Amino acid sequence: MTAFCLLAGCVYAQAPVAENAQENTAMKPPATETFKPRLVRAVLPADRFRPGGTLPVSLVFANDGAPAAESYHVFVHLETERDCKTAFANSDHEPTVPTTLWKTGQEIEDGPCMVSIPAGAKPGPCWVHIGVYVWEPQHIRFCDEYVRQVEIDPAAPDAKPQFEPLAVAELARRYQALEARLADSATLDSPSLSLRVAKDGSAFALLDKASGVTWHSNPGTTGLGSADVQTAEKKAHLLFNTGTVETSADTIRVRYRDTADSALEITVLFRLLPDGKTIDFSYETAAGIECQGIRFPEDGFWVTDAEQGAVLVPIREGVLIPADSGVVFRRAFDTYGYESCHMAMIGLLKQGSAALLSWSDPYVTIDIKSTWAAGQAIPGRQLLAPTVALRKSARSFQIRLLGKGDAVTVAQAYREVATQRGLVQTWDEKVKRNPLAENLIGASNVKLWTCFIRNVDADGTVKGETMNWTFDEAAAVAEHLRNDLQMERVLFILGGWIHRGYDSQHPDILPTAPECGGDAKFAEAMQRIAATGYLPGLHDNYQDIYRDAPSWDEKLIMKDAKGNLVKGGKWAGGQAWLTCSKTAVDLAKRPQNLPAVRSLSGPCAYFIDTTYAVGLQECFDPAHPLTRADDMKYKCDISDYARDTLGLFGSECGREWAVPHADFFEGLTGVSGRYYHNEAMPECLGATVIPLFEMVYRDCIAMYGKYGYSPESAASYVLHHISIGRPLHYHSMGTHLYWQKAEEKPLPLTPSIAAVEPAGEDAVNITYAWQVTGPVEKDWRVFVHFVDPGATSKILFQDDHVPEPAMTTWQPGVVCIGPRTVQIPKGKTGAFEVRIGMWDPQAGNRARLAAPDGGGRSYRLGLLAVDKNGPKLLPVPESPDGAGQDCFVQADGGWAEGLNLTDRFLKNTHEVLSPLHELTARVLLTKLEFLTPDRRARRTTFGDKAVATVNDRTESLTVRRGDGTEVVLPPRGFLVETPEFVAFHAQTWGSVKYEQPALFTLRSLDGQPLATSKRIRVFHAFGPARCDVNGRMVEVKREMVVE
Repeated sequence: MTAFCLLAGCVYAQAPVAENAQENTAMKPPATETFKPRLVRAVLPADRFRPGGTLPVSLVFANDGAPAAESYHVFVHLETERDCKTAFANSDHEPTVPTTLWKTGQEIEDGPCMVSIPAGAKPGPCWVHIGVYVWEPQHIRFCDEYVRQVEIDPAAPDAKPQFEPLAVAELARRYQALEARLADSATLDSPSLSLRVAKDGSAFALLDKASGVTWHSNPGTTGLGSADVQTAEKKAHLLFNTGTVETSADTIRVRYRDTADSALEITVLFRLLPDGKTIDFSYETAAGIECQGIRFPEDGFWVTDAEQGAVLVPIREGVLIPADSGVVFRRAFDTYGYESCHMAMIGLLKQGSAALLSWSDPYVTIDIKSTWAAGQAIPGRQLLAPTVALRKSARSFQIRLLGKGDAVTVAQAYREVATQRGLVQTWDEKVKRNPLAENLIGASNVKLWTCFIRNVDADGTVKGETMNWTFDEAAAVAEHLRNDLQMERVLFILGGWIHRGYDSQHPDILPTAPECGGDAKFAEAMQRIAATGYLPGLHDNYQDIYRDAPSWDEKLIMKDAKGNLVKGGKWAGGQAWLTCSKTAVDLAKRPQNLPAVRSLSGPCAYFIDTTYAVGLQECFDPAHPLTRADDMKYKCDISDYARDTLGLFGSECGREWAVPHADFFEGLTGVSGRYYHNEAMPECLGATVIPLFEMVYRDCIAMYGKYGYSPESAASYVLHHISIGRPLHYHSMGTHLYWQKAEEKPLPLTPSIAAVEPAGEDAVNITYAWQVTGPVEKDWRVFVHFVDPGATSKILFQDDHVPEPAMTTWQPGVVCIGPRTVQIPKGKTGAFEVRIGMWDPQAGNRARLAAPDGGGRSYRLGLLAVDKNGPKLLPVPESPDGAGQDCFVQADGGWAEGLNLTDRFLKNTHEVLSPLHELTARVLLTKLEFLTPDRRARRTTFGDKAVATVNDRTESLTVRRGDGTEVVLPPRGFLVETPEFVAFHAQTWGSVKYEQPALFTLRSLDGQPLATSKRIRVFHAFGPARCDVNGRMVEVKREMVVE
């Protein structure tokens, strides 16, 4: 039997020791197996969980045998019956400590891990099934326990525990207990800090004398961490529980030895740096001993809810992870990985105090754990704890105490570190290097992604070709933006200009695409774009290479540790392979590559895709081996070469190491109209996105988002860019001379699902219903995507089709298509959000429908829930972000009235964001304030240049201007104030109360502050035309100069 009790608000399951809950001889290990793990206990927060929620579980294993011969995985299943075939949710993962290091008799903590419960999960009881397994070459389970049943209940409260705060006296008692561990300790002292390390090496405490706050080592267990060490003959997993301490003037050294073999040892060092505020943590080994990896300190520098603690992680712009979120997770953040640490630092906040943890080696990983604090030693109810993991060349990191402070304090301290590392290169330096860089200040990013695209199957068969813009048309688009929309500052990038079109036959890019006009028309188009005053740009790629490229050679490609060629993604040109970054530099330098481009294009901004996007790579080809540091070097080399050859350079996403080698990043401010590629990341971390990167590098680099998005659903994305003072990227431009086409109106179609029925194993029959209210003039292709409800960009399976009968024959009423048999990936159960839409494969664009846009012109039909009882359709929960997301495509009574949707959105947003960046590009973001508890209303300050306030909520918000007067911001409203420029989307302004919210900008034209300016340009985007300009009431239809 399994015993249960309630522990600090959590249900605690003590696993059985002697019997497995389910016998399955087919999956039992052989009798000769010496690895004998067992589950000691599993801790869950409750016994009822909501569909669409999460089930967090923390595990403790023990090993009654020898360490495993190889690394195995842990599985956590939710099953409707005691049978894996009924599993509808899981969290299979590698344990924190590899099973090869599970010592005999040792207890191993694992987790917390999160099991995502499908939104369509069937209410009722289910089993929590936990164990250890290996999948290949045979599926063997070494540990296999059904630990307990839980209930899936739509009425269940949130899984977050509802804790009463600890009493002040209890908190004090717990802090005293932590201090007691340091009763006998070695000390390093300075005017700013005091470091104490227990004489047995089992604990430390670091006092910040300026704030009076102490940072303690792991409160829950004895010991500072662990290391995997080995010699030529043996290896061991050393636990830093008891060591020998030595002290010198500025260093404390702790030597840890293996209990079974004292010859295996490692020494960790705490060294006080000359500034008196920083401790350097490092390690060393004796000759003949190699450290494979070290985790030190394990769960060190933790914070709790009672301390108002938080951890700052620089994922793209950055996140603030509070310690009171109630969200449990464990996540590793690799240095410079994709959506990981884009800067080599994290920040720590508690009790109003701040600390900076930083490093310089790319083989550092920060492993952050958020868990409920069940132990009596922990001063709080929730614990948020980072662990520093070092491997290969990584041997140290530093923590600097900052006294009283916040996120800005941390960023300012890291700016000093970045400057010392040579990573800071300001706009003034970049403009001095090349005056062309000045054109990026205030420039919106317009990209014609695929002038020409050729879609190739994996076997090399060409499936289709699409020409979206000729070179003549591309230049005409730029002229339209400059002359018709009067957009003055634009970075105008062409993609798909190369010989075989977008993402095809790299690295053989010339001659340019004949389908678009060839070299002569290309050169002419680049001249025409430059003549508008815009900065012309070109898209290229030297990481991907294709087998049908004339230059294909396996010698150019990276190899993994087993000697295999490394594959890239499958793109338009088919299967890509990854060139080694060392060989990529040589490819770019060939006469037929960048030098030839320069001869055709003249100076421009060159964009080499993926260079900064992927994490740093390793290559194991002995002809061109790479470490991560080598990969960084060669990526810097290709960046510098492109800059020197073409003028300016940028790449995808961006990392801090690239700041001195680039002029713009695409993808750091957002992805597809969201903060992250993994759109659920903030929710999974209980985090809030904050502009940490802007606080460190804002005055060094132009930054944009990446990929297309729907203007009709982009208000939150626009407000995000207002709050960070960055221009938008416009990557969903209409094809050809789009503005000459009739205004795109929604198709008179509203989709739904009429019926869902089982269709045998791993299949379902779906009948789609279309409400038709008018004629359809074109036959579109229907796409149906079944996506992860928590990450809707992740397509799990599809049912794209050409409807029969053809759309052009549809009559008003309801048209049903189907039933259509949809194949579900084998064994996949759960809930899948169903999204539908229409697209034109030739033009590459999607249609607007007469239904609420779910983003990207895909329309939500519901949740398809699949389990052993058959499929069913559930409604999609309403998103709190939905209302008012289309406000920036309005133009009623304003400048862009009568223009198409794309141009309305371009004009409205560029008029706000371009001057805001122009006026603030050379200053850092210096203050961040949250104005509401949900943190969706915020105010950012850019030195003494500007203040931006955004209300990304569904309720109005009253704020005060710099002069003290009140402004009412509607849902999705904002206020930007600088001495020379003001912009607002508001319900009130000065003496005006608007019947409907209005958007205006005001800018001084004589160099004087607005309050004393004699010439003020007033731009009116939408809403009533009245505007109070320094107490003078004016009517502005489009724009006017008030003198």
